[in-house]
Amino acid sequence: MRWIFRLLLMIFLLSVVSVSGYYYVGYSLSPTSVNQTVEVEIPLGASVFSVGKALEEKGLVKNKFLFAIYVYMKGKSKDIKAGVYEVPPSSDANEILDIFTDGSKNVMRLTVPEGFTAKQIAEKLENKGMNGEAFLKAVNRKDRSDSFLRNVPVNQKRRYRLEGYLFPMTYNLPKDADPDQLVDKMLKQFQKHMKQEGFQQKLKKHGLTMDEWVTIASIIEREAKVQDEFPRVSGVIHNRLKIRKKLQVDATVQYALGEQKERLYYKDLRIKSPYNTYRIGGLPPGPISNPGREALKAALEPENHQYLFYVTRKDGSGLHYFARTEAEHQRNIERSKQEAKKHGDGS
Repeated sequence: MRWIFRLLLMIFLLSVVSVSGYYYVGYSLSPTSVNQTVEVEIPLGASVFSVGKALEEKGLVKNKFLFAIYVYMKGKSKDIKAGVYEVPPSSDANEILDIFTDGSKNVMRLTVPEGFTAKQIAEKLENKGMNGEAFLKAVNRKDRSDSFLRNVPVNQKRRYRLEGYLFPMTYNLPKDADPDQLVDKMLKQFQKHMKQEGFQQKLKKHGLTMDEWVTIASIIEREAKVQDEFPRVSGVIHNRLKIRKKLQVDATVQYALGEQKERLYYKDLRIKSPYNTYRIGGLPPGPISNPGREALKAALEPENHQYLFYVTRKDGSGLHYFARTEAEHQRNIERSKQEAKKHGDGS
């Protein structure tokens, strides 16, 4: 009889431990007293443990390790996507995981590629059911309280006041999000990146204003297709600015035209616009795209060289030929034309 009593006692203790463990796990995966929507950023390549740590710091779970184990047990450790998310209050671990893996029906995922313009972002939002015109109006608002925006000129020649500052990345928003909310998040990400990289100190070194820096970065982003060339293209822009030579950048003409053309003609280069750097000296009145991290970095870290010209290779590489003199540049243009004929590209 004694062995039966011991068996029953063991079963009872195991039941207590199991129930206690169940409630402890449930408690550890529940949020603290969070009563408002919380923004969570998941960097590209973040581990499940770092995601758990971010959630614990935000008060969305009580134990980061148990959250990581929970994710592995659910088989979703590789399904979490990088981006900025809004997590509603009182969301449990399963609901949070659902949002992070893009399974939530209440979340709109917006990926803004590097080099997109405000107009292109608006068009993408239209396709997702958000009012694109309202977004552009939010981009042009002049009464925003962000302190760093005091350095953005209020210039009537600018097409969109905050062009260049709408930081490119993936945003995850409630489907009923207001366009102003999205713009605020983009500005917040730009400011966060600026602080992380210590760009303010570098601006002083180069004698550039914040807006000049972002404008140069926006041109680099649109002109160079290969990131390895960003610093070299940046060097060309800086060299031409130093000697007060017109930039003559095709990407600024594309922006002036308001459309991306496969090929620019001489008549396009004569368009009357403050953005046409074939006509105006120096930089255009503002950025022509929204540059990413690498272009922003290259704008302040140009390659040290004597190049003043470049032309796109027509070999499919996306690279450029660089030149120091006009004569060398003309030879590169002819070289590029020969490549175009060879590869069947008449442009």
